[in-house]
Amino acid sequence: MKKLLAVVLSALMLTAVFANGAKEGSSKDSAIEPDAKIVFSCDTDAWGAAVVALWDKTYPKLAGVVSYEHNGTQGATDMIGQLQGDAPDVMLAIDEEVSRQSQSLKELSPAVAAVAKQVSQPPFYSTVNTGYNLYVPIGYNGLVFSWNKTMMDALGMDTTDADGDGLPDAFDTWEEIFAWSKANTGKVQYKGKTINVCFPLPLGNQWSTYSAFTCEGWNIYASGDATKPGFDDPKFLKSLDFISAAADARLSVEANGSLTPAESMAERGQDFINSDISPFCLVGTWQDVNSAEATLGEDFKFSTMPTWHGNHMSPFVTTKGFVINGFTSYPLACDKLMRLLLNTEGMQAMVDNSSYIPALAAGAPNTPDFTNDSNKKEMLKGFAYNYPTPSLSLPNNPAMSAITVFYNIAIEQSYYGIWDGTRTAKEVQDEIVANAAAWLATNN
Repeated sequence: MKKLLAVVLSALMLTAVFANGAKEGSSKDSAIEPDAKIVFSCDTDAWGAAVVALWDKTYPKLAGVVSYEHNGTQGATDMIGQLQGDAPDVMLAIDEEVSRQSQSLKELSPAVAAVAKQVSQPPFYSTVNTGYNLYVPIGYNGLVFSWNKTMMDALGMDTTDADGDGLPDAFDTWEEIFAWSKANTGKVQYKGKTINVCFPLPLGNQWSTYSAFTCEGWNIYASGDATKPGFDDPKFLKSLDFISAAADARLSVEANGSLTPAESMAERGQDFINSDISPFCLVGTWQDVNSAEATLGEDFKFSTMPTWHGNHMSPFVTTKGFVINGFTSYPLACDKLMRLLLNTEGMQAMVDNSSYIPALAAGAPNTPDFTNDSNKKEMLKGFAYNYPTPSLSLPNNPAMSAITVFYNIAIEQSYYGIWDGTRTAKEVQDEIVANAAAWLATNN
């Protein structure tokens, strides 16, 4: 898990029919409970409706068995634990949340587990399914660097990409972006309004800010030791200078020209695609970029992040995928739906009706075709340096994920002072190291 994710791009063009082991409609897997009625849960209405339609088309004699509910993925497994039999039967969930409700999830059938292992990228499948096969990863869940070509062209920013790396040659380093921001943020206008943000560094969200800490080559738990997050590493200390440099570059200012306070530096990816707030931003895989482009008339581009001191930065990446409610009354119907979701038509329904990008192994036989969706293709390339969220558990408390230390020590309250100019990087590092040690002593 400490290695950066290598995305193999050849999978983009594969449209082969799914292998026989995953085909639907064979006599041996056609039976379900006579009175079955199951609910599929996802976070996109169009996708849910497409799954219902695909089921009814594939199994006309079983039409009406599957319906869908629109639910967010955050807390999906907790919903199963809380509502049990009243929760949806098959749910889209986040991989990090599977272990904490493993007792409430149904183990995948041997046939579904075999298919899932065949088509999934090993790091994403094996790190979640450590004891039992409970989860099928199907889509990336992460942040990708984005730039608004339409806005940049209008502002006179050179968007030529002669080297083909997905970034404008004039802005493929943070040093170049910072120089432009210092000279222009709060002074230029687009569509009649002043651009007060160059890049909305999302300081208020630890998960979204993580990439900043990787700018000098640091990654959390790089040693693989669940008791050593690595905050004492000199590379982590050096990375904190990126925050002060970003503040000096005036990446975000208020209407009166003053620097935006750190506590107001929230994640603003939705504002970026909906409200033309900045030329650069981090955008989530769950955001509906295609619709935003159609509405605003903008052309959003996606790529790996610009370098800092020659180093590639590494946002977190996790996956979203399917789990089965352990309290379902219709396990055979759920198993059948899982097979349908995993075959080529099921994956095609996902890419055609949601923003998700398949997190499949290279050459997976169920790879859908999204060669005509330039945003998905660019986003996939943008994941080249993303860092899979470590799935380590604390050695003396296996039920506790080690990465929780990153979220539970109020780390943002420590580094806010760097942006605001009230604390030094060394002061902040010392506080984070002490807070992490105290948390580990209590929870491990």
